[in-house]
Amino acid sequence: MKDTKLTLVLVAVFLLMLIGLGGAAVYYHGEYSDQQTANQQLKTDNERQSSVIATQSLQFNRYNQIAAAVQQYDTQIMASAQEKQIEYRTILKTEPTCDLIVPASISERLLDYTHRLRSGAMYTTPILTDDAGSGTTTTRTLTYCQAVLWIDPLLTAIDQANSQFAGIREIEKSRAVVTP
Repeated sequence: MKDTKLTLVLVAVFLLMLIGLGGAAVYYHGEYSDQQTANQQLKTDNERQSSVIATQSLQFNRYNQIAAAVQQYDTQIMASAQEKQIEYRTILKTEPTCDLIVPASISERLLDYTHRLRSGAMYTTPILTDDAGSGTTTTRTLTYCQAVLWIDPLLTAIDQANSQFAGIREIEKSRAVVTP
């Protein structure tokens, strides 16, 4: 009888231990499953972040390439414009009509328009203004040769602005292709 009681106690203890181990196995299996789900979510997030970073890196590189091409083009046309200015000045030196003055009403309108364009492009911050008045001043008269010498720099400025706008359009087009 003692052996049967001892056997029953041992079986009961064994069953309790088995139930305890089974409960622990179920609990830790649930924890493992939760960790696996969290790990999978982190992997997915990392893949998305890597994709975004790679896309941004490619875009940044492309934008730098476009900006460099625009800058190189602007440098080339500025050099060409300076060469043309020198050539025009040389040609105009021999022109007998070079000192003829453009009618005052026309030159006033041109010079006023020029000043408005410059003031619109300049900073309005008082720190950046020329308080000493040491900047260049223009006379209110304009000769025909001066007008001729204005044409090429104006066309160069328009060409530069157009190349910059073309670069911006190219960047926007490449951004539209990448962004869904």
